[in-house]
Amino acid sequence: MRKNNNRISAFSVPALCASLVLIFALSASGAAQAQVFTNPQVNGAVHFDISPPIRELAATVSPQFGAHQVHPVRLPKQQPKGAVQVRAADGALQTSTGPLVSATIGLNLLGVGIGFDGYVVPDAPTDVNLAVGDTQVVQWVNVSYAVFDKATGAVIAGPIEGNQFWAGFGGPCETQNDGDIIAQWDKTAHRWLMAQNVFSAPYMTCVAVSTTPDATGSFFRYAFPQSNGFPDYPKWGVWTDAYYQHNNVFGGPNGFGAEPCAYDRARMLQGSPSAKQICFFAPTVFDDSMLPADIDSAATLPPIGQPEMYLGSIDNTPPTSNVIYAYLFHVDFSNPKKSTFTGFGGTLPISVPIFTLSCGGAGFGDCVPQKGVRSAYQLESIGDRLLYRLAYRNFGNHQTWLVVHDVTTATGQVGERWYEFRAPENSTSPTAYQSGTFAGPPGDTNYRWMGSIAMDKRGDIALGYSISSRTMFPSINYTGQAAGDPLGTMESEATIINGTGSQTDTDNRWGDYTSMAIDAADDCTFWYTNQYYTATASFAWSTQLASIKFPNCH
Repeated sequence: MRKNNNRISAFSVPALCASLVLIFALSASGAAQAQVFTNPQVNGAVHFDISPPIRELAATVSPQFGAHQVHPVRLPKQQPKGAVQVRAADGALQTSTGPLVSATIGLNLLGVGIGFDGYVVPDAPTDVNLAVGDTQVVQWVNVSYAVFDKATGAVIAGPIEGNQFWAGFGGPCETQNDGDIIAQWDKTAHRWLMAQNVFSAPYMTCVAVSTTPDATGSFFRYAFPQSNGFPDYPKWGVWTDAYYQHNNVFGGPNGFGAEPCAYDRARMLQGSPSAKQICFFAPTVFDDSMLPADIDSAATLPPIGQPEMYLGSIDNTPPTSNVIYAYLFHVDFSNPKKSTFTGFGGTLPISVPIFTLSCGGAGFGDCVPQKGVRSAYQLESIGDRLLYRLAYRNFGNHQTWLVVHDVTTATGQVGERWYEFRAPENSTSPTAYQSGTFAGPPGDTNYRWMGSIAMDKRGDIALGYSISSRTMFPSINYTGQAAGDPLGTMESEATIINGTGSQTDTDNRWGDYTSMAIDAADDCTFWYTNQYYTATASFAWSTQLASIKFPNCH
């Protein structure tokens, strides 16, 4: 997130609907079953319009802020910095060394950051992410974005300040540019979804949905209220019936809480001002940092009527755990009060091989070393949460969800724990089909963190991440599993770009999230984006985006 102290109150935020009703069932044995929340908060947009083409709005550049350090937010259950690391034997550590990853790099492009024409880094972390459309790639870093030609890599537009999506809209969506941004491509509608929250009262979610497949064209623009408190670390997933979001909420009347929301996709694609936001709020420190499933292929969509699945809340038994928690959101925009959210309180657990949270389990723990700088400048791994995205596919005979998070191995370095969860079609009870912890070959001492994962139509898996050590500048690597490779294993890694500097200051924040996306046009080409440094400095990051493809996917 990016945060400043400006307070804009251009819109009055309507009172949220009645409090939630909780159904808590007990089985005959007395064991707790899934908690089902009903009676959601239902809101209309506090403002709506249709923008001029973004290419025209971008002609007026918003003022750049000076170097800005984002203030970390910790949940009460998290361990403080410097907590003693307790390590368990990793239940899925890969000890074999595979062949060099068979996926190769196509385009390898400089992204928004140092070296990108017209851009000056104003803040950290990058919050770097991207999405891939019919002909374009949109990369959005913390407060600016750019549009690239998918075929050639040429820059079509940018850098453009993020709040230019709402230029002329009025209110805090236009005046604030707070970060924690997400760019999404709706693969069935062929439209762009661009979203960022407002982090000063009145809190809001600002959402822009393109009117065409052109990311530089016009957008339907919405501002929805977030009255439960500061809506931090928002993550999004595109589903057939809604655009789904989750916020970690704090600073409101009920303290910290989890807030999943659904937005009326059908009406937003039509540009209807009547589109609704349906949210559930649970004042809990158990449930946090949920990722909504995000469809990666329009070829076979989810079963009709299937609820959206979220995964999250991995840090409830730090520093070791063997559980990830699932949640189910059933939304009904025709009768919003029939919407339900199931699983609060950790009542839908999924068993996974045992893991140790990275950096001692602290969400903002610093443990990743860098070359040429003192230990005070170790980097954060964001080890208390699953990392963006939760990639979903339906293969017809089974459904699959992929996700990754950072763990500490028994030998001390941070590695990438990844999962493929599966369920039969028409089932929302996934199990771990395969999982692995990728920490390099035996004896390797490099740290790998801040990953993102996805799968192509053939079943090949690509995983991108940061890599660093006391003898290596932070760099960007990737690995993968070709369809037919042994379960739980990745091939040997390859490099997207080698960093030539380390990061100082910036409160040790690094990235907060990255993005591995799939090109739905061929359903084979992955695109990955992450950050690095070209020289040792503070607030001087660069980013890279690269296309990756396995040889047998056509």
